[in-house]
Amino acid sequence: MNGLDFRPIFARLPFLLGGVGVTVLIAALAFVFGLSLAVGLAVLRFENQGAWRRLSRSYSTALTNTPQLSQIFAVFYCLPLMGLMVSPFLSVVIGMTLNAAAYLADILGAGMARVPPVYHEVALTLGLNRRQTYLRVILPYAGRTMFPALANHFQIMILGSAMASIFGVEDLTGRAYDIGSTTFRILEVMLVTGGLYAVLSFALTGVFALFRRTMERMV
Repeated sequence: MNGLDFRPIFARLPFLLGGVGVTVLIAALAFVFGLSLAVGLAVLRFENQGAWRRLSRSYSTALTNTPQLSQIFAVFYCLPLMGLMVSPFLSVVIGMTLNAAAYLADILGAGMARVPPVYHEVALTLGLNRRQTYLRVILPYAGRTMFPALANHFQIMILGSAMASIFGVEDLTGRAYDIGSTTFRILEVMLVTGGLYAVLSFALTGVFALFRRTMERMV
């Protein structure tokens, strides 16, 4: 066992790479559902000055100031107590969704606050109702303005999805643990896994940069 030996890891590389898809799927589902919930939370604090606005801000404050892992644990153990039996995969997605919504609501709220007043005047002139104004004017502007922050948070979620392995989900980290437990090459498999996360992160950076340039040309 002296020295590094990556041969057992490379022999199981196809199995390890299979976890990349699970990792991306967890982060993507949580991001999409979290963003949908965040839109509602951001609109509440943008439209209201009373209890609904305080509720939205309290939600973000509570979830951004507590560990995401504890939130996933709460979902994992509390839902069965409520009679809702869900898989570990779904528990992780729900927990990450709730956490993402808190952060994304803050990001979208900041973007919505930057919408120039003239945009609202144009929407009123065109006869758009409130729903149409949000869907066609405010949210698209906020999305373009805060796109770097949204993209960055998605990359953070990719890395954070490694927590799914704690609940038995065979994502990239989960499969790395499986390989490490059978080969006893923990250091080697974690080095390779870290490299795969880095490659995935760099690839996403390139994709997001290309997408942003495309959006800028379309505006």
